[in-house]
Amino acid sequence: MRALPPSPSSRWRWASARTRQMREDWASYLNYQDYKRLGTTFESMAAFTEPSMNLIGDGEPERIRGAFAEAALFDVLGVAPLQGRLFTKDEEAPGKGNVVLIGWRLWQRRFGGGDILGKQLDFDGRRFTVIGVMPAGFAFPAAKSEFWAPLVVTDQQKQRVGYWIQMVARIKPGISHAQAQAEMDVVGKTIEQQYPDANAGYGVFVNPLENHVAGNVRTPLLVLFGAVGLVLLIACVNVAGLFLARAEARTREIVVRAALGASRGSLVRQLILEAFALALLAGAVGILASYAGIRGLLALAPTDLPRLDEIHIDGLVLVFAVVVTTGTAFLFGLWPAWRLSRVNLQEALREGGRGMSSSTAAARMRSALVVAQCALAILLLAGAALLLRSLASLRGMDAGFRTSGVLTMRVNASRTKYPQGPQLTQFYDQLLQRTRALPGVKGAAITSDLFLSDTPNSGTFTLEDRPPFPPAEQIEATGDLVSPGFFETMQVRLVHGRFLNATDGDPKAPTLLINETFANKYWPGQDPTGRRLIFGTPSPNRPWMTIVGVVGDMRRRGLHRGARLEVFRSTALAAGRNMQLLVVTGAPPLSLVPTVRQEVRALDPSGPITRISTVDAEIGESLAVRRFQAVLLALFAGLAVLLSAVGIFGLMTQVVVRRTGEIGLRMALGATRQDVLRMVIRQGVLLAAAGGIVGIVGAFGVARLLRSLLFGIGTADPVSYVGAGAVMAVAVLLACGLPAWRAAGVDPMVALRDE
Repeated sequence: MRALPPSPSSRWRWASARTRQMREDWASYLNYQDYKRLGTTFESMAAFTEPSMNLIGDGEPERIRGAFAEAALFDVLGVAPLQGRLFTKDEEAPGKGNVVLIGWRLWQRRFGGGDILGKQLDFDGRRFTVIGVMPAGFAFPAAKSEFWAPLVVTDQQKQRVGYWIQMVARIKPGISHAQAQAEMDVVGKTIEQQYPDANAGYGVFVNPLENHVAGNVRTPLLVLFGAVGLVLLIACVNVAGLFLARAEARTREIVVRAALGASRGSLVRQLILEAFALALLAGAVGILASYAGIRGLLALAPTDLPRLDEIHIDGLVLVFAVVVTTGTAFLFGLWPAWRLSRVNLQEALREGGRGMSSSTAAARMRSALVVAQCALAILLLAGAALLLRSLASLRGMDAGFRTSGVLTMRVNASRTKYPQGPQLTQFYDQLLQRTRALPGVKGAAITSDLFLSDTPNSGTFTLEDRPPFPPAEQIEATGDLVSPGFFETMQVRLVHGRFLNATDGDPKAPTLLINETFANKYWPGQDPTGRRLIFGTPSPNRPWMTIVGVVGDMRRRGLHRGARLEVFRSTALAAGRNMQLLVVTGAPPLSLVPTVRQEVRALDPSGPITRISTVDAEIGESLAVRRFQAVLLALFAGLAVLLSAVGIFGLMTQVVVRRTGEIGLRMALGATRQDVLRMVIRQGVLLAAAGGIVGIVGAFGVARLLRSLLFGIGTADPVSYVGAGAVMAVAVLLACGLPAWRAAGVDPMVALRDE
């Protein structure tokens, strides 16, 4: 969640247009110029776009993500190149923008870290001269951005409509976030009033850059950090109990030393130093173990976790660990030491050095510590159970399309071989024919995107059978391209009408499908087949598109999200340069990669093939953050249960030792082994039950903090709480069992003789 170095980070802001429906959007070029001109709270502002381009030559073609940006971007972020120079504002002019900065990872991976300045690179058929290399760790605007080139704006793009620009800014020193947002609210309203046709319903949203970058993982990481804190607290409570028991065992020693003249201060210092020595030893072991823990963490972590490659143990982490270790040793070792130093000498000597051990207050404190451990463990167990149940609920959701046995890859047609739309359509038709003919292939289809990003290709629309929507009420629909046979191949449900087929390629009579959400919103309970719509506003140059069918909703934005308004057009009408190939097979999907790759290469040797995966794996990746937090929280909960069980075991062992004489007497008077077992286990279970009740009550409160992370279950899910209680009950019984068994084996004669 830390911003990019160097750090005027608290002053960085991600700015975006925002609709009345609170959806973030991009800005038009002229709106951006007005934001920059009218925004007096900003020190600097820069525009950029996020393209992906085909890097050709020097090895296998590769799809690279990067940015076209104004030169001011690097001033806003305060970064300088590792080698070479930044591009200038003059290089943003048409015909002068063929220079590029490359990222450190691309430089190392593709060019071995060698001499690169002045070298020309081929991006989608355009030649760019490398003028610099950015430092390791710099990646903006995306975690995988690897090139930066000047943003060249043509006269056709300098319009009030057409939202394609993203913005980042740095506010002036002394200006608060609230002040910046308030000013941009006024700026947004001013532009809306001046240009209502293009800006009705739009404002400006100013978001701290670190919030934008870490927005989807901030809550899970904070939850996990809270879980770590609870585990630490349980460990501290456990250690406090052990220190207390150790102090009781040393009462005779302390009494003798005090009687011989040792001061209270010297006794406390000695005990605190012993606690520090133990804590530092444990801390050293923990730090060494954490290096292995980091490797495990990286193996579990989702790949889209921001700055994953920067997770490591550095000086700050070590200082934090030392401070926490010594601080907890002092806090939780001080009370037993202080209490032991206050033992009444005369009474303790008279009782043979058992003054502290016979204290009712000490026994109550030990019991309270066990109750606290159990309560905290139940709290963590319940939270982990809720997240695991939510994850299971998501995994059981119907995605609305085929998920098993489907290979997926992105095919990026090169501009040199397939420059225009008709050639692209022909390329994908040929690719589908060749792929379907491969052994083991049951079907193949093309789509622009099976899984939608947070910024899908979308636009406003007009329905023929009703008046145009007022600008403030316009809603966007996602538009996607699919090949004929896509829905049959992916087993998508047909609700009304028919699927798209080879006859849907007439540009004068375009057709489309809509999803069930779209149909239910505008034609509830009706069959909308035959109705017409158009993206944007009607124009004599663009024909209306006829709805020929309605398909079932697909959870394409993730299993935890419902469907958007979606329309689907045939690739026979138009095809994109970067499309997704889906191959259905009865064999392991990834086993087809070499043969499918060979077919793509036969048609386009210089077109990169990227994001090779399976649909199942893609769905799993969409749940990666949730799985990460659920698994880690479950591990922390397991550790908490283990610590609590150790605490209960330690307490019950002390109880058995202190009550050995009593147990011997009971058995001498006729008590059976079963009676002794029940007596000891009952005491431990009662303490654990008290802690469990407190923990469950606390878990209801914590569950409300997890509400945004849950899906398909409520915060009061009974299965989660019963499951947490059952796990804790088993741990408690095991922890009490061994001391109880030891107590039941006491020889009455030996116990009474020792007393």
